[in-house]
Amino acid sequence: MISETAARGMVAAQATLQSLGGVSLIELTQVEAGKGIVTPGLIDVTDIEELPDEEYFGALLQLVRYSDFDQAIHLANATRYGLSAGLLADSRDDYDYFLARIRAGIVNWNKQITGASGAAPFGGVGASGNHRASAFYAADYCAYPVASMEADAVSLPATLSPGLSI
Repeated sequence: MISETAARGMVAAQATLQSLGGVSLIELTQVEAGKGIVTPGLIDVTDIEELPDEEYFGALLQLVRYSDFDQAIHLANATRYGLSAGLLADSRDDYDYFLARIRAGIVNWNKQITGASGAAPFGGVGASGNHRASAFYAADYCAYPVASMEADAVSLPATLSPGLSI
């Protein structure tokens, strides 16, 4: 995290989700007082009736279980944000269906939703990103998705980030 304050904020966000009924599958913890280092966390928030509509900028992944593809898209769109979305799927038809229905500025297929390309326009919809017309890509910012990265199959990177293992 960028600071100890940010790390404490992520611990507090996890505690809030737990108090609302979220179940931590992997607990996010602050590694050392006075430092901004946290361990990654995974919390199942499926059963929270009114999930807070917040962007958490840290290593806390929320898991939401769904019954079918349309429900998954509906749940993903049920936010005031909309910077990026991604689909991991073998089927191009599934991706095309997703792309036409998801509300996000950047939509990726079989690619991570972090690390946007500097060669592509960048912006979200709703309260995410800047979604303001600017410079060469002004026309692209007025519609969404503004960019996507696609691959026919999911693949792991040649090397994983420090601390990650399969």
